Amino acid sequence: MVKGACYSKENKFKDSIWDYHILPVVKHSLILGKKFRADLEVLELAALLHDYAAIIENGKLYKNHHIYGAKLAEKILVSLNYPEDKIKRIKECIKSHRGSVVIDKKNIEAKILASADAMSHITELADMFYLTYGVHKYKTSDGAEWLKNKLKRSWEKIIPVGQKIVKADYDIAIKILNKTLDKNNLIIK
Repeated sequence: MVKGACYSKENKFKDSIWDYHILPVVKHSLILGKKFRADLEVLELAALLHDYAAIIENGKLYKNHHIYGAKLAEKILVSLNYPEDKIKRIKECIKSHRGSVVIDKKNIEAKILASADAMSHITELADMFYLTYGVHKYKTSDGAEWLKNKLKRSWEKIIPVGQKIVKADYDIAIKILNKTLDKNNLIIK
């Protein structure tokens, strides 16, 4: 269902979101989940569904996709007769995954999903360039500034174990963006 939505014409983020965001979030969630002995089933479902509301209906729900996504996840999982306790934890993960909206993370899975989401912004740099220049249509310098700020915010929301995993990628990304900004005397300190 999520993959189908990613490949739908209604998805303003285009189909790359499946391979370069959703699947990496699942991967990072499961890696961190194993380290923390978290509920991997909750993590995998939350990771698959975390941006579902953002990719349907041409992104109309994007601004509050964490809220709508939690409600949609509940509806989907109830229809599949999923256990209520797992649904509650999955909803908590989805509701609190966004870096731009500060919501208390009530369980380890929620902390992991938020970190995994941010980690994918760093490890999938090519797709972040696509988001910056292809979807948002930024010009070169403005895009480099926007993306650098987004990556810095993402870095700050990653738990220390996750930061250790993506540190080399983060350093490379910032170095690349600084080169662009330095050419224009726009380095952000």
